[in-house]
Amino acid sequence: MKRTHSRLLTAAALVVCLAMASGAAWANVYASGLTLTGPSSISYILNDDADAGVAVEVWQVGGGMVYSESLGSQSKGTHSWAWNGSGYTPGNQYKIRIVASSNGYSNWKQISTDQTSTSFYLPLGVSVNKMQSHPNFGKIYISNAQAGKTAYGRACQDGIYILNADATEAGFATGGKDWVAAGNSSPFKSTIGPDGHLYVIDYSNDLAWEFNEDLSSVTQLIDGSNKTTNQYVASIHVQGTQAEGNRKIYLVNSNYNDTARKGLIMYDLGGNAQAAPNDKGTQYIGPTYFTFYPMDVARDSAGDWYLCQYRYDPTQAPAISKFADAPPYELPINTALWETPKQAPFNGAYGIDIYEPYGWVAYGNYYDGFVHIFRMSDGSYVGGFDAGSRLRDIAFDAAGNIVTIDNITEWVRIWSPPGPNSFTTESWFAIPEPGSITVILFGIGLAALRRRK
Repeated sequence: MKRTHSRLLTAAALVVCLAMASGAAWANVYASGLTLTGPSSISYILNDDADAGVAVEVWQVGGGMVYSESLGSQSKGTHSWAWNGSGYTPGNQYKIRIVASSNGYSNWKQISTDQTSTSFYLPLGVSVNKMQSHPNFGKIYISNAQAGKTAYGRACQDGIYILNADATEAGFATGGKDWVAAGNSSPFKSTIGPDGHLYVIDYSNDLAWEFNEDLSSVTQLIDGSNKTTNQYVASIHVQGTQAEGNRKIYLVNSNYNDTARKGLIMYDLGGNAQAAPNDKGTQYIGPTYFTFYPMDVARDSAGDWYLCQYRYDPTQAPAISKFADAPPYELPINTALWETPKQAPFNGAYGIDIYEPYGWVAYGNYYDGFVHIFRMSDGSYVGGFDAGSRLRDIAFDAAGNIVTIDNITEWVRIWSPPGPNSFTTESWFAIPEPGSITVILFGIGLAALRRRK
């Protein structure tokens, strides 16, 4: 069993201001947790104060907007609204859109509060549901890998803690698995698949698990027969779904000494619940490219890959590398499109995520708690901010906020980018008519709309 790193190494303090392009506008405030509370009434959660106002719009499915209402400024937290039926036409279905706006902040700003709900004893992974067509849109999933009481005084268990977008508590789950027996590096990093399911790494035993829809059970995706000698499993990316018969999982082998298999390994599960016995997967990226410890992976909508390498000496490995996807006959990939500079302060890349609306790829620094942001297009530096002491993982939410987890400070924190902003959230359900109790679940999920100022 591998244990978590225990040494605390510090780096020189760094102050970096975010370089903002002229005229750029961002998002940070948004509505999530949309719930039908009555025939035509809803509740929703704002992740931050919408000091520039909230508007609710009713849109006919397949048509245009039939009603809108300004609600004025609203504070962070849970709110409710009811449609009076204006604009309704019999026989149609309707979606609700919530447009939240904020004047924003001058610099990166912590918008969560250090409190019981954000205090964790050993947080090692985080992911956020960004799918507006899913009921769990906005939920934050924290992997806590060891039971214990935090310095703040919270008693934590081994398993997955769920937060709402405003950092209030939304539940705890183990999936029926004994994470205590798994070891102190489990649960580890996680991701949300295209099916909306939570996928979690067991780093102590180098395995991958899938939670079901309500987090009540887990399915083991690989076993010992699917790994080669010395293969580690540090992170996961999922493409396709089991229901569609096209699911593939990509696992990061972080073992520095595994020169034969270090890097990214793909398993084609298709419509199966788990990898076939003795299927060792396909080397997708590496092993020769990686000189040290590949730790995390992200993939953009074009299919290109971003991997980070964990290393204390920044001159020995790039923090982030981007790889163009390739057809199978060109595998494995061992040439990067670009690399971040091999120079200070770009070391300790332990967790990575991308945010395509801004064209950003970011990582959290294990050694000094700094978040560094680069452009996805060419790897040029955008900026960063000090988020704590030792970042084990980061995740963007749907509006471009960054969630960081730090096992030295024992805090999960949410950070807003600067600037005035607006975000439109559409309901995952449709209302057939005012007064009806019928709800069409998983209705047509339209893409997020952003109003630029």
